[in-house]
Amino acid sequence: MQTKNKLGHNNPPKTVEEQINNQGRIKLSNSLINKMKRRVDDNGKYIETVFNDTERVGLKLKVNKGGSKTFFYQWYNKNKKCEDGTFGGVSKQSIGQYPEWKIEAARSLVDKIKQGIKLGTDPRSTYEANKAIPTFEAVVAQWKDDVMNVSNAFRDTTKKDIEARFRVWFYLKPVAHKLQNYILSNRSALNIKSKQIHLITHDDMVKYHKVITDNGSPYQANRVLDDLKLIVKWAMKKKEWKISENFALLDWEDERNIELHRTDNHQPYTAPELRLVRKEVMKQAIMRVIKKGKVKKRYARNFPALMGILAAMYLGRRYRNEILNLKWSQIDKDEVHLPRSKNSKKPTKYKTNVYVNWVFKNLKEFGKYKYSLEKKQRYHNQKGYAFPSMRDSKLPYVNDIDKTWKGILSNVSLRKLPLYMLRHSWATNGLKARKNNLNDIKSAGGWKTLRMVEIYSVQDEERNKDTSEGIARYIATGR
Repeated sequence: MQTKNKLGHNNPPKTVEEQINNQGRIKLSNSLINKMKRRVDDNGKYIETVFNDTERVGLKLKVNKGGSKTFFYQWYNKNKKCEDGTFGGVSKQSIGQYPEWKIEAARSLVDKIKQGIKLGTDPRSTYEANKAIPTFEAVVAQWKDDVMNVSNAFRDTTKKDIEARFRVWFYLKPVAHKLQNYILSNRSALNIKSKQIHLITHDDMVKYHKVITDNGSPYQANRVLDDLKLIVKWAMKKKEWKISENFALLDWEDERNIELHRTDNHQPYTAPELRLVRKEVMKQAIMRVIKKGKVKKRYARNFPALMGILAAMYLGRRYRNEILNLKWSQIDKDEVHLPRSKNSKKPTKYKTNVYVNWVFKNLKEFGKYKYSLEKKQRYHNQKGYAFPSMRDSKLPYVNDIDKTWKGILSNVSLRKLPLYMLRHSWATNGLKARKNNLNDIKSAGGWKTLRMVEIYSVQDEERNKDTSEGIARYIATGR
């Protein structure tokens, strides 16, 4: 039967193979632990294998009979009562299995246990307190109950999108067979839900993000991490969990996939192309709807949606939550007041321009005309929304203008881009019209960060107005 070969400071292991195949004091690392396997003698009998970490005296890693790896802490306990009635002996405290517990987390807990022993605290209480920190799955479940499912800040469509993303990439329960196989082969990198939230490292999140990206879903990878980051920020505010401010998820911006860089068929519209869009919108909205002071009922229902497209094109703001849901009470002469923006819970505002003010003027005139309205449509108009819903919908304002947008594109010879590209087109043309004012464009468009801009600086309101109006003028006239 083989005996244990003890390697230490006087006889250090020279190779990775020696580190794995022998026991002694070595510097443990996650990459080294990954290579460790259970040892057997010539007869196939299991040989107990225990490694001692050089970085934390007393921290040990045992490779078990079945191949699993377990961290534990061993120390001399002067208060331990022995069988002969004397005191003093070796005590052990289990920490957890690898890879749920990485070496960094194990060392951190050992530090806490050692500190507790100095203060006279039972190491078991330190361990149990650490165990009380919830898993990532428990945190997400609590956030859903306390925030997402009871808050008006999330639309039903947003909730469905979050649930759909989480079902695949967080709970790892996809419907498609091909995706099931992909997740199964990458489960170790994707399975973050079962880990305690404070044990997840920055490397864990980088690997997690990369696996989603490699599946051909760079956009989904960014959205999933955005969702998780939002949840972590909420979790950090709950005092009972005591989550560190240095939590790994809060520092991953550099790992994001670039979304503004599109393929050839997703390049933003040029100013001449946007003027074709504007011409078609004007044709449908003005020539068909409002003519000689009368409204043509046939086309009236689509008027607010058409005006919404123009407003999105001239302002560069988020058309769903910064334009279409506006009330007249939020619109002043040259600025819009929002109770909150996408990037802030605080009240915010943005400057308008002469072109979008023309849009608002036409919407007011439209509201004055007499035409037959259904009861629900009349109720919607009484709510005071600038872009009132003219259809039988759940919301009192226009929310879905995708069909109107597709109808516009079907009548012009343009690339069929999604509606959100109006915002990207606004910024792109802004760079052409205002070449050296990247910060102005970012501020006027309401971006929190813009990857092409290294330093974010808040500009004064008049300059924002000038920037906004200058871009709208360039789109409308080419000047």
